[in-house]
Amino acid sequence: MVKPIPDKYVRKAIFTALNDIVVDGNTIPCFDSRVPTDNTKNHYILMSSQTNEVNKYTKCGSAYESTILLDIITSYYGVGNTGSRLLADNILDKVRELTNDLVLDASSGLVVHRQTQNFPSDIATITPSENIFRKFLRLEMFIN
Repeated sequence: MVKPIPDKYVRKAIFTALNDIVVDGNTIPCFDSRVPTDNTKNHYILMSSQTNEVNKYTKCGSAYESTILLDIITSYYGVGNTGSRLLADNILDKVRELTNDLVLDASSGLVVHRQTQNFPSDIATITPSENIFRKFLRLEMFIN
């Protein structure tokens, strides 16, 4: 396959679409796979695992079947029933809207021809001092 692997172009498009979106009065940063040590936000988006599979069965030469997992995290410090999943739900809905039709950097020579959004099961982690709510969006793209 002659075309570049789409990972960095997909992450750039997602970061451009999502970094510092405002949801319910909260500014939500977007990070690449891990949270920086200087982050002070309790709510954020992580661009997690990516996959690419070469599809050689197209008329126009090889293409990529590419995926990326977006991890929406909200955390609340405190004892008892602090916070709720509502903000995580609202962030996920905004992420869904903003990533519905991604366009990759033209200089890459890559074009997203088909895109599907999937929403794997969410996770709630309750500890003695913190409640963490995570929602996921998996983007599946056919890129040529």
